[in-house]
Amino acid sequence: MNHPEVVVAVKNVELGNRIRHVLSNNCYDVLDLCVSGNEVIRRIRMFKPEVAIINYELPDITGLEVAKIIIEDRLCTAILLTNETQKEYVENTINDVDLVCLNKPFNKTLLLHTMELVIRSKREIRKLETELIDLRKNLESKKLIDQAKFVLMQKKGLSEPEAYRKIQKQSMDSGVPMKDIAKIIIDTIQ
Repeated sequence: MNHPEVVVAVKNVELGNRIRHVLSNNCYDVLDLCVSGNEVIRRIRMFKPEVAIINYELPDITGLEVAKIIIEDRLCTAILLTNETQKEYVENTINDVDLVCLNKPFNKTLLLHTMELVIRSKREIRKLETELIDLRKNLESKKLIDQAKFVLMQKKGLSEPEAYRKIQKQSMDSGVPMKDIAKIIIDTIQ
């Protein structure tokens, strides 16, 4: 499995290097260390990391503004380094699963635990989103097949099982998915 990729943005280079060191030594790929908000936005767009660790205070724009941009554009998950007052403000401003606040000062264990939870949650969300897409496609197919069955029952006097078998047989004989056969039936018989 690939190591999770991270971009770090802090105005204090020493803090940034400590974060980079901790993450690099614990199976994370730190792609870049940035010192400004605009720089980190460019790097995130370029590298497409899973996580961005962003200090609330940056020299050009706040970490909160950076987080808003990357969340709105669905670029990655943001861990925002805040103090208690900033955390309260952020949590009242943005309620999004792609933003996590980590209070300063923090230690290595807390940083790694937060990273682990964020990565695991993000991957589970991606998996659920994929399942949701599949469910929507299956529901759309089922609706088309049901509509085609209804058309066959109304126009051809078939029972529901007979209508289903007719669609199924045409699908197997032609190698065309049942939903496509159903659409053809709906379009041609109605």
